[in-house]
Amino acid sequence: MDDFLNYLDGEILKLKSNGSEANCAVISSGCKLNQFEAGQFESLLKKRGFNIVDADASNIHKIDEHKIHIPLFLINTCSVTEKADNETKRMLNRIKNKYPLSAIILTGCFAQLNKETYTKAEYRNSGIKLIDNVSKLNILTNYSNDKHNNNIADTKKTLISSQKRIRANLKIQEGCDIKCSFCIIPEARPTHWSLKFGEVLSSIREYYEAGFKEIIISGMNIGSYGSSNAQSEKNFNSLLIAIEELDIPVKIRISSIDPIHFNDDLINILANSKKIQNHFHIPLQSGSNKILKAMKRNYTFEEYLTIINKINSKIKDAAIGTDIISGFPGETEEYFAETLNNLNKLDIYYMHIFSYSDRKGTEAFLMDSKIKINPKTIKQRTAILRDISSNKKDIFHKKFYGRTLNFLSLSKSQAISSNYIKGNIIYGGCADEKIITGQDYYKINAEANGGKIAEKRHDAKHDEKHRMRHTQEIPPNTFFEGILMKKDDLNVIVPCLKTGASAI
Repeated sequence: MDDFLNYLDGEILKLKSNGSEANCAVISSGCKLNQFEAGQFESLLKKRGFNIVDADASNIHKIDEHKIHIPLFLINTCSVTEKADNETKRMLNRIKNKYPLSAIILTGCFAQLNKETYTKAEYRNSGIKLIDNVSKLNILTNYSNDKHNNNIADTKKTLISSQKRIRANLKIQEGCDIKCSFCIIPEARPTHWSLKFGEVLSSIREYYEAGFKEIIISGMNIGSYGSSNAQSEKNFNSLLIAIEELDIPVKIRISSIDPIHFNDDLINILANSKKIQNHFHIPLQSGSNKILKAMKRNYTFEEYLTIINKINSKIKDAAIGTDIISGFPGETEEYFAETLNNLNKLDIYYMHIFSYSDRKGTEAFLMDSKIKINPKTIKQRTAILRDISSNKKDIFHKKFYGRTLNFLSLSKSQAISSNYIKGNIIYGGCADEKIITGQDYYKINAEANGGKIAEKRHDAKHDEKHRMRHTQEIPPNTFFEGILMKKDDLNVIVPCLKTGASAI
């Protein structure tokens, strides 16, 4: 870590001596771990004297280099697919073309897997400094523990303020021992690490006290949480129980969990929880047992189906998502048809579809080229799978149209339900009192902004019913109840007010 801090301090001194602004752009791609780490880096850079410029992979080409000087870039990269690698290379070229004299700190999975290339003199001399993932974890862990400036409260405050979204993201674990035959990420993130039990709980409390009402706990393989700390009793299940016992009304959303960790105990914990949102992402990867075996996934489709059915039977209105890879080596037409047939048996919300990508260093990369699927076929299968996912989404949404759900406002115009349904908030829309009677609705101060909050009027066409009209915007980061509806093929949410509320 000292080497990295010395590097940053050296860059600051150079900029000050030149009279230049100490601007830095932190650009991150890929998973929630990268998003969390990007926030940590922003916090660290601020503490060392840098100004963080609002830039990301989607807008860097729009920045006017003549108006905004950015002498330092930090890029936290992804390498889950070849496409991700190519995007990183394009990003590097784009930055070098716009800011040829700027320094670039290259880290993340792409940096880890391409360390030999980007530590060569030609890249070092062009201003690229590589930090592999092992060093990155050490830097960020030491920074979070405040090993250098001895002001833990201030450091945590800066870390929390680096969260850019309504929902906070808390990384609790890194490392994976499953070693699927297609996955390069265990090589890219080789260190096994878990955030200490007490620190997870204290971090959740600190995020909540800072204003975050929903926290996403993420990791590379969060079901294996605790296995690296030699504390077998402090596993993922016991962590969830401890979170449930916290005396704060925080909501927790869990990131992806592997099926091998979805045991009956975990399902019971989730079913009885008042804090954990009823949305679960459980990767399947294929519906063919032959392909699952070749992928080294360590379960059968039938075992996966049993897990899904148990969740749906025990957890009300559960939303379940999954991952599917199309075109894995050896996926014959017969095996693909088996996948399609089995996917129809799954009562789930959505599927993330990935086209198979050959990754050097994996077992799948070494498989006989004769069994590898041509790109055209992979593209066709991917399209078929995406259509199935779209249909499943439509079916899931239809189950909730006309129902009152719990939502968190992500902005004044958008919200997300506890079971991951997103929609646009409609103000001035009507909600039938008969539908909403007896619910515990969101209440707004009647004097807020001097605006009228709701009107209650008699509907001549429906004498026995009244309607309520919500006219005031709901602030971002607010829990409320609303009725989910469909309008012009979009999900819309009509916020509800309790019958007889004084806000009329």
